Amino acid sequence: MSFRSNIGTTRTTRRYYRKNRCIAFSSSSCIPFVLCFLMIFWMKNTPQTSVTSMGIVALGHIGVNGEIDIGDEAGADTTTLSTLESTVGSRRIPPTPPPDTSSSINNGEDEVTSCDCRWGGGEEDAEGVSNSEGARLAYLITVHNKQSIDNAAYLFQSIRHPSTIILLHIDTKVSKDTYLSSALRDEVERCSCGASVHVDSVHNCQWGRWSMNGPTHWAMDVLTSDDRFRGKWDVFINLSGDTMPVYQPSVMSKLFHPSTGPLRNTNFVTSSSCETGLLPTNVHIFPHWWHKWEHYNKNPDGDPVISYIDGNDGDAKEITMVTHFGSQWMALLPDFVEYVAKSLKNPNSLASRYRDFLINARKLMTDETFIPTLLVHAYPYNETLPVLKEDGSLDAMPSMKAIRYERMDEHVPSAFGYFNNQQRYEVPKSSEADEPKVWGPYFLGIYDLGDIVDSGALFIRKVSVNVDPNIVYMFPVSRESDIPYIRWPNELQISEKPNWERIKQEMMKKAKEEEEKKVKEKQ
Repeated sequence: MSFRSNIGTTRTTRRYYRKNRCIAFSSSSCIPFVLCFLMIFWMKNTPQTSVTSMGIVALGHIGVNGEIDIGDEAGADTTTLSTLESTVGSRRIPPTPPPDTSSSINNGEDEVTSCDCRWGGGEEDAEGVSNSEGARLAYLITVHNKQSIDNAAYLFQSIRHPSTIILLHIDTKVSKDTYLSSALRDEVERCSCGASVHVDSVHNCQWGRWSMNGPTHWAMDVLTSDDRFRGKWDVFINLSGDTMPVYQPSVMSKLFHPSTGPLRNTNFVTSSSCETGLLPTNVHIFPHWWHKWEHYNKNPDGDPVISYIDGNDGDAKEITMVTHFGSQWMALLPDFVEYVAKSLKNPNSLASRYRDFLINARKLMTDETFIPTLLVHAYPYNETLPVLKEDGSLDAMPSMKAIRYERMDEHVPSAFGYFNNQQRYEVPKSSEADEPKVWGPYFLGIYDLGDIVDSGALFIRKVSVNVDPNIVYMFPVSRESDIPYIRWPNELQISEKPNWERIKQEMMKKAKEEEEKKVKEKQ
């Protein structure tokens, strides 16, 4: 029996039952009558509340296609909402369901016989796909536990395309069975939709250590040395499993088109949490009390001077490497990727010597500094950094202020005094999602959409169906106007999730107390 995924189904049909009876808790007291009265009153005044333990259920379920199912065993009417109107401005926003990978089941067998390849053709279109309509994108998806594997199934659905290469790196800490029994594995093996997919488990990433760089460097080597992929892509983009693309594959490809795209000929190595936006941040602009400045400026001799052998002319050279902070998530051009991959195989190269310095000096956060710093100092690649307008937006695409949107370091003021006073999503106790680290990145949800629009980002992180599935189902879109401009209210407070068992016990306790009180009064 093979594992069958139901990730991304466009409609979930549930049957709801209502039982018109009261369950007696005791046949020899008046408690049942009190409880029946309270339950009837509660049912009439609390619509759409799920109470499965008593057989009382919600009145309706809104599917992601905007379909409302109302019914019981005897059957019910189904109402379809043809459109979903946004009250933001005058835009009319249709519902955007996640890609549908629901299968056609034959004779009750668990076998997927059809896939929703809405972004491109099926397997038969995988060969001979040109980049005439856009750049050929090569993605790396990194996952490190069950939760990130589950989230990555949605990411995989949203980027698969006949012109796309997708490398999947599974941290060696993850058990083999965790992946083999996952929806992601099902998507990869049954519904690649023409994408070239390669899965491997090579590195054990330890937070803060150099090993965090492993999967990205592994992917760079595969893309530049493996004949299956070498020369068949135009942009390398690495993503964590809890990421979603903002735009559909065709839109992304056109933005990065090697000849006409506004993002062409540019290496991006930052995210929205970087203090200097689309450009890497020079460590020396941080205040001296800031942890990043302190950690990278402990050397009394100043910035490290790296001696290396130039790969072009074979001469011995020296260069002062000023640390620049960026992001571990990047979008890089083939020539720079090949430069890094080849240099890391040469022990005397600038990349290898700088790597050795970072490891020997026990530097942390190297996944945020190694490649950004190398890009800033290595000619001619440092000429491919983003060109910005005065307001920090991209000169070739002024709507973009960040390539990735994320929320970080919001529990204290930033290095430059900015303090985010917006609320943020927290992980429910019942959720399978991992608690984010104290400084982030924090999970995103529907109330973050306005900030996502303002940033002009192409990717968002972190998202999870176990925190706010709505934002996962919304993306990717075909245009910015498809994203409703929803922001956090001034302050939001919501009720606890209704718990019928607890309410029932409180009602029983109260009824028992009232009964005991009446007995005492009669005495």
